[in-house]
Amino acid sequence: MKKIFYLIVLLGFFSLNNSYAEPDYVEQVSGVTTALTSVYAGSNIPWICGYNGVVLKTSNLGTNWINVSGNGIPNTISLISICNIDENIALTAGYSGANTFVYRTSNGGANWTQVFTETNGFIDAVYLSTNSGTGFMVGDPVGSRWSLWKTTNSGANWDSTGLYLPQAGTEAGWNNSIVVNGNHIWFGTNNSRIYHSRNLGMNWTAQSTSPEVNSYTVYFSMMDTAYGFAGGTTLLLTSNGGMNWRDTTALGTGGFGGFSEGMLGVANFPPQVLFYVRNDNTIYESFGSSSWGPAYTAPSGTYSHISPYFTSLAYAVQTLGGITRLWTFFGGVKKISYLVPDGFKLYNNYPNPFNPSTKIKFDVRPPLSPLLGKEGTGVVLLRIYDALGREVETLVNEKLSAGTYEVEWNADKYTSGIYFYRLTSEGYSVTKKMILLK
Repeated sequence: MKKIFYLIVLLGFFSLNNSYAEPDYVEQVSGVTTALTSVYAGSNIPWICGYNGVVLKTSNLGTNWINVSGNGIPNTISLISICNIDENIALTAGYSGANTFVYRTSNGGANWTQVFTETNGFIDAVYLSTNSGTGFMVGDPVGSRWSLWKTTNSGANWDSTGLYLPQAGTEAGWNNSIVVNGNHIWFGTNNSRIYHSRNLGMNWTAQSTSPEVNSYTVYFSMMDTAYGFAGGTTLLLTSNGGMNWRDTTALGTGGFGGFSEGMLGVANFPPQVLFYVRNDNTIYESFGSSSWGPAYTAPSGTYSHISPYFTSLAYAVQTLGGITRLWTFFGGVKKISYLVPDGFKLYNNYPNPFNPSTKIKFDVRPPLSPLLGKEGTGVVLLRIYDALGREVETLVNEKLSAGTYEVEWNADKYTSGIYFYRLTSEGYSVTKKMILLK
């Protein structure tokens, strides 16, 4: 099925310094205006593909993107899915007319070799494990059976033995709508169902998404096979591996394109930060799987995909050749609600008394006046003082959007006694007392 590209997704990530700030979005220069359709970052090395046989990669966080198109890939191929193991080995799938093709490089894109083709086929998604060299790809049905393939040598050869799944009616799949997690595989369809295998494709179960017809994208936490999302024109949620899907509230309009996950400090289930995109120019995020909020709007174009798994950076690609780099840090202050409060508020810390750490929650409202800039541009300060009024630590000193936040203070290096914490922003200031009892 030649696809309308529904937009994608993304992400949260582990940082090097374990501190958290509002996500940092940077528009990068791709050097092309072609529609970019898929991005993957195996071993933290991003690769991107697009129409006209375009393939890009970077080894310096996107400061420079290297065009490795051609070299064996005709410019008549519309590439729609890419994955890689590292900076040398990558696979990309696409189509020309009624035929589908998969190309592989083992030397960083200097040369590409065609490793797969299928007449009247359409490979929807390719996947490679960065650890074992195993991989899987799914394509629209050919001859009334799904085109399912596996590899054990990093995509050099593909085999469909034992991967039989009959087509139901005229169903087909969607670009990049696949999740592989250990022995589990899920992929989306246009037939009110998601297919799930627990044994790397040997057996399949159809999971109903009715009344939602399409599953343009499927997401499961890479650390938990129970918790997941699927998106068509509505947002679906499961907590039992997809056996049951239910509608859940979401922002935006149009078809969903993809999800990504992140965490704040420590692993938990479900992940503490999630991102998604729809058929628009906005990336949406949620903290603690609670309410969703808009995180970033692209200056032009619409998103088509984003690197889906854990890395310190995410790269979202756009229809006009644009690339957005998302850099998110974790730990420290975290946003726990997008509901816009009536005003600033500082809550009582808990526990209190405490030893050696305590949590402080506070509300941030939008700026008081347009003169202060767009919503969320006000600087928020949260400082700790000792009993003599001397500042001992600054917990927050940054621009925060409207919402509710929480920060933890570890007072392990301080002596027992009375301490004060003060929240200050845009003419608002309030101070509360807490007791460190060792």
